[in-house]
Amino acid sequence: MRDAGRPRLSVIVPTHDARELTLACLRALDASLGLGSLEIVVVDDGSRDGSFDAIAAAHPHVKLVRLDPGCGFTVAVNTGVASATGRDLALLNSDTEVAPDALARLVAALDRDAALGVAGAALVYPNGEDQWSAGSEPSLAWLFVLSSGLATLAHRLAAYRRWRRRDGAGPEVQPVGWVPGAAIVVRRSAWEAVGPLDTRFALYAQDLDLCVRVRRAGWSVALVRGARVVHHLGATIGALPESSADRAQRALLWTDLVRWAHRARGPRFGHAARHALLAGAWLRVALTALGALPRDRRDRAAHGAAIAALTGFDVTRDAPNR
Repeated sequence: MRDAGRPRLSVIVPTHDARELTLACLRALDASLGLGSLEIVVVDDGSRDGSFDAIAAAHPHVKLVRLDPGCGFTVAVNTGVASATGRDLALLNSDTEVAPDALARLVAALDRDAALGVAGAALVYPNGEDQWSAGSEPSLAWLFVLSSGLATLAHRLAAYRRWRRRDGAGPEVQPVGWVPGAAIVVRRSAWEAVGPLDTRFALYAQDLDLCVRVRRAGWSVALVRGARVVHHLGATIGALPESSADRAQRALLWTDLVRWAHRARGPRFGHAARHALLAGAWLRVALTALGALPRDRRDRAAHGAAIAALTGFDVTRDAPNR
């Protein structure tokens, strides 16, 4: 048989200067249950913290690939996939820790539904609180709310929190527009049909772009609620000085979303997306000045940089291909 002796799943873990997080990620993978053979591919993207040697010593069964100098997250993922031999592919951030049955649940979802192209995990914070794990394809209203801070205000309302808890309940496998790429399983045939992650995005939106392309090619995308994965959100990016208080590179996030909007739905929507983000951004400035949102020096600097990046931004311009 063609699949005889082939790993059921290849897990690709890109890492950059995240030695301890990556070691914790690999320890959790070693405890995974119900998968039989599992191939783990770690791509060290130019780390200078001893990650490569530490991983090699602690996990000799892992397939290690080194990129030196580093080429960026997207290239690291694509490089890992290119060297993977599993029947299907799991993309896992180095700042995640899978529950023992999480990967088996994701794979089982693909096995039950031949039309399912991407299965996303239910992400949680280290304290067990639910993290955002799936959503609809972004609209102009969603982009406006993202940049405005209105969601932060809404979380203060008890009625909104109750609605969010009800919204978090649902079927084990729920069709969605897209899932964040921190912990997903991709059907290999879907990956091969739509191509690798797009390196024209600077840092964000590759997962959104992949899910949209998979859906447009005829597969579905779903959240698998029982597949729980701890995600130390922004643990690496958040340490950078230009990150906002919520551990995001806000300027890169917004410009990548505009790039996605242009590429996915055309120039008119791309321009509208830029205006929606800017309108929300200026509302956030007003809400902060009025004291409705907290004043944070780091957040203010990141927000100003994001507004500057979007002002006059050419929606047809691609990010530098690293």
